[in-house]
Amino acid sequence: MTKQTILALRSCGFILILVISSLVSTRSSAQQNKPAHLCKPVALAALKPMPKLRYPCNGEPNEWDEKSLKSPVRVAAIKDLMSRLSSLSSPGWWSTSTEDLNVCDFKRKPGTLTEDRRRTYADGDYPFWLFGDNHIRLVLIPDPCYQTQYGGSNAFLLYRKGDKVFVSQVLDGYFSRADNSVNIALATLNNQEIIEVSTGTGGLHPILTNYYFVIDAKTNKAVPKNLFEGDHGPTNQISSAMLFSEVPADEAALNIIRGHSLAKSFSIYAEDPDGPIEDAERKFSRAILHWNGHYYK
Repeated sequence: MTKQTILALRSCGFILILVISSLVSTRSSAQQNKPAHLCKPVALAALKPMPKLRYPCNGEPNEWDEKSLKSPVRVAAIKDLMSRLSSLSSPGWWSTSTEDLNVCDFKRKPGTLTEDRRRTYADGDYPFWLFGDNHIRLVLIPDPCYQTQYGGSNAFLLYRKGDKVFVSQVLDGYFSRADNSVNIALATLNNQEIIEVSTGTGGLHPILTNYYFVIDAKTNKAVPKNLFEGDHGPTNQISSAMLFSEVPADEAALNIIRGHSLAKSFSIYAEDPDGPIEDAERKFSRAILHWNGHYYK
């Protein structure tokens, strides 16, 4: 098991591990097929080290201050990082599955993981940073200065076209109480590839948030795909409270991509003291959004 919808929820000095099997179909991607437990020599040869984001933290900064995300030195460092990410164009790296690359990044030498190492790999002790397939990949890079206690990170989509790689930033200063809380899934709509970036907050009241993008044909960069009605107009972002208990797949929160297609409808949940759904000593109400051919409403 790689990052199979396991959220490590930290609160009040204890760790609660939740395995949410109902989200597997929602979060289907290369990361969620049968995981690799063998570091193959060919994958080790293709492995690239994680590019680092580097910039000075200016002594003792307030790492929770969102204003720091816009500091000129940080913006320049991210621009430099994106340039370095665009150099990840090796055919061998792209043709090797992310499952195989991840297990080699973890093991660092050829061979099969021991049972103890498999458990460590699966239980959130290894921070997965590479997701996707042979033409679109998501790279999650730690931030050295922002939200370091909660895995502050920045996510970039890499799109491979020919021998070039185009890089777009899709998450800026993301953080979560949950281990390995980011994933990617792909779907096709009217011959256009839809990219889902899924996230989860963790904590005792976890929230799931998905973001949707497409590759712009002119720039080859990821741009938002507005699939939903928002409070202030169309949006590419959708959120839901997360249930702790298992539910049927068609009732799972944000189960939007199914079998590489957009679902005709999906569920979102909200904590509601008068709601009819009881889960882990909480109550929820459920809403079902339907696809009308253009967006969900």
